[in-house]
Parts: sequence; structure tokens; C-alpha cells
Amino acid sequence: MKKRLIIIVGLMAVAIIFAGALEVQATRVTFLGFDAADSDWFESTREKERILEDINLEFIDKLSDTGNYTVLSWRRTKEIMNQVNYDAGRRPTHSVINQLRTRSDSEYFLIGKVDNIDIYEKDQFNIGPVRFSEVEIIIDLSIEKINARTARTTDIFSGSGQMNHTGINIVDSKEEQIEIYSFDDNVPERAFSRAIVDLIADITGERVVEEVFEETVLAKVVSIVGDRLVIDKGSRDGLKVGQIGDIVRYSTTSADTQRMQNVGKAEISELDRNSGFASSSDLNLTPQKDDIIRFTVEEKTVTEKREVIKVIELRDFTIELYKAKLDGNRVTIEGVATSKRNNSNLEISLGARDFHDHNNNRLEMTGKRVSIGDWIRSSSDTARISDTLDRNDSKNISWSFSNVPTNANKISRVVLWLSTDYEGDKTIELSDLKL
Repeated sequence: MKKRLIIIVGLMAVAIIFAGALEVQATRVTFLGFDAADSDWFESTREKERILEDINLEFIDKLSDTGNYTVLSWRRTKEIMNQVNYDAGRRPTHSVINQLRTRSDSEYFLIGKVDNIDIYEKDQFNIGPVRFSEVEIIIDLSIEKINARTARTTDIFSGSGQMNHTGINIVDSKEEQIEIYSFDDNVPERAFSRAIVDLIADITGERVVEEVFEETVLAKVVSIVGDRLVIDKGSRDGLKVGQIGDIVRYSTTSADTQRMQNVGKAEISELDRNSGFASSSDLNLTPQKDDIIRFTVEEKTVTEKREVIKVIELRDFTIELYKAKLDGNRVTIEGVATSKRNNSNLEISLGARDFHDHNNNRLEMTGKRVSIGDWIRSSSDTARISDTLDRNDSKNISWSFSNVPTNANKISRVVLWLSTDYEGDKTIELSDLKL
């Protein structure tokens, strides 16, 4: 009996060893932190350090969650950076990379950059003495991936996050500003979070996972008209008519500590994009101007899970190409074009006479078709279509042609064309394109 038990345990141990050997190892990376291209984006050096520390930790957590990478902890990374006298934000020399690799045993290093923070005033309107200013915040991030042994850059990834928010000014009859309400402190952080999610999607090559999460919207009571409360949030912030929130009041005590009082409940009765009216109920205290109403809303983000086969970074566009599809004898190569500037012109075309099939045979290209957004253009000669995009606008694009063998598993060679204002004509040559 004892001998049989030993044999069984031995077999289990062998099975465990083989299972471990078959498990795919995640890539070991060390993230060396984000730095900002311009310190003037931040109120102070201390504020810059706080925000960068927060997004460093958030990026590491989200990258680790993908399961594709084993990421060195931020605490240990900072210790190693101090040991080799390396500061985040500058590309390490080959010598420094060797020192970092020895101490971290990493296969790759990632260097982050806050490339841009833009704030645009999109709209402004008045309701009595209350002036609403709708502001758009756009944050662009990038990651440089460096091979730990060769010290060469292997990839550049990018991500963008955008948030809209309404700020409030109180003005007198002469249109002179007498009081300003600043934006919610968490709006930039939410824009950074969206940029990190987009950046991770670029790194992993995953762009349709639907994610629903709860978010607290803080609406300020900017005025009281009769028994109605005027709030500074609207449908753009995820609020809906009939939604109920908690009215709270913050105050500072004599001991310089903050106290929160529960005033009662508020239900939204009217709403537009940027503001609304609410009625109060279940009151413990009389509502006052500057009270805060806390609403819980569901926010849904949708990204598309596709296999990215090529990323083309131009001065005015980022072009992402996805795995090609074969339908009958027609191949379609899809992608997404994202504008980096306002009023950017993009033209895509397909004018090649031939392509090389899976056996590398040269075949005539027929049924040429291109598309941008919902518009499609076909031609037997050169199919060409153009459109104008504003900054951060994205549109689906495609090149399509027929006369492909129905049993093809790849296209050995094909050439696509595009043109932009800043880059002029560009050719995209694709080899061994899987179908």
C-alpha cells in the first residue's frame, strides 16, 4: 500500500513539472516611469510629482492585469533607479541599461512620456447670473519599449484620454466675473485613466471589450430658484431625469478639519447637456448654495479587440491596420485612422495593378474598393476616397480587392496607398499578410 502511494505521488510530481514546463512565461519588463514633456502643465513641482506617481502605479497595475507581462514593482524599480543614478524622463544610456538589466533581470524596459495636455473651451452660455463653460481635456501618453540586451527601441505605443466638463462662473449685470468655481479635481485623473486604458490596448493589440463601471458625479448647487436647486452637471456627465442623489455639505471646523453633513435627498427634474434642476426631499437641513449632490452613474466604455498587424505614425495621423479578412475571392484590409491635428485631410487609394497570392504568384487586382467611415468608393482603375478629420477623431478605413484564390491563407505581397497634408503620398507595403 505504501509503495503504491509513493508511485502515485511521484507521477503527480512529474505531471506538475511537465505542466510547468509547458506554461508560457510572461515577458519580464521594468517600467521606468512617466515624465512630462512640459512642466508648465502642472500647478507646481509637487503637484506634478503627485500626478506622475499616481499614473505610474496605475499603469503598472493595468499592464500586470493583462497577463502578458511580469512587471517589476514600482518600489523596487525606484530603488534600482537610485542605485544607478537614473532619473525618469530621459532615455538611459547603453551603460545605464546594462546596470538596470543586471539588477532587474528584465527583458525589456518601458519609458513613459506625457506628450500633451490640451484644454479647450468648447461652449459657453448663461442662465441668469450663471455662466457655464464647457471644457474638453485631452491627454496624450506614449511608451518607448527598449530591448534590455541591445538597448535598441523595438516599439513605440500611444494612448489618448478625453474628458468633457462644465465649469461655472458667477457674473454680475455688467458681465464682470465675481466668482469662479474650479473644475472637479478628479477630471484630469479620469482623463489620465482613459489614456492609460487606451495605451494598454495599443501595447496588447486589443482594441472590443465592453466595460461598465460605476462612477460618482459630484454636482454643485450653484443657485436656488424657489424650491428648485440649480446644478452644474447635465446629461454629458451621465445624469438622467428622475435620478436621485444625496445632498451633502462640507465645512471646516475650528480645529481645521473637514466635516460632512447629510442635508437630504435630491431628484433631477429637468436636464440639458451641461446643467439641470433638482427638487429636494427627506431634508435634515435646508439646502444652500454650494451644497454638493452625489449621484452614482454607470459609465460604459467600449474598445474593440482586434489583432493589430501594423501601426504607422505620421505627423498628422496614426494609422492602425488589422488582420485582413477573406470573403469568397475578396480580401479586405481594415484599419483605423486617428487624427493628431484639427482639419487634417486624409486620402486612401488602391491603384496597384497586381498582388502576390499565397503561392507568391502575381495576379491581377480586380474589384478595387476603398472606404473611410461610412463612405465607399470603387473603381476598376484607381479607387480613391478622402475625408477631413479633427484632432482625436477616429474613422474606420479599408482597402479591398478581389481575384484572390478562395483557398489562400495569406497574401505574399500587396501595396496600399495613402496621402496626408503633412506627409504627402505614402505607400504601405505588406508582406506575408495572414488571412
